[in-house]
Amino acid sequence: MPDQGILLLARAVSRDLLLAASDLVEVLPAGPIAPLPGPLPGIAGVILHQGEFLPVLDWAALPGETAPARPTVAMAILKRRLALPLEFLSGALEGGRENLKVEPPGADPWAPFMVCACVVEGPPLPLLDSDKLIDWLHQRRAGR
Repeated sequence: MPDQGILLLARAVSRDLLLAASDLVEVLPAGPIAPLPGPLPGIAGVILHQGEFLPVLDWAALPGETAPARPTVAMAILKRRLALPLEFLSGALEGGRENLKVEPPGADPWAPFMVCACVVEGPPLPLLDSDKLIDWLHQRRAGR
């Protein structure tokens, strides 16, 4: 795992996960998500951010997701122009091999868009790779 710097510990679809702060523009309080006029695979709608419409990830579209959506408290805005709705933010961790036990993604359904799994406390947490996640969304749209 390359040094990820600061990692944000968050929760989405009832699952704890890690986000590299270096992938984010900012984290905002949740606001309304405007629906799209038609379905777009993997996208729940759009938000207005700094005068620009940004797509919002539909976590339920990810492989293996069966958990119902819970209320969103924050939106993590990726540098690659995608908003991630979050149910909970619980803090930040200093990344790097010396601070985290790193495991390969293994059979995790989110493996296609993970850097690795990191053991903080308890079960391994997925460290999302924003580039892989956005590539996965593009592939879903191309396969419509």
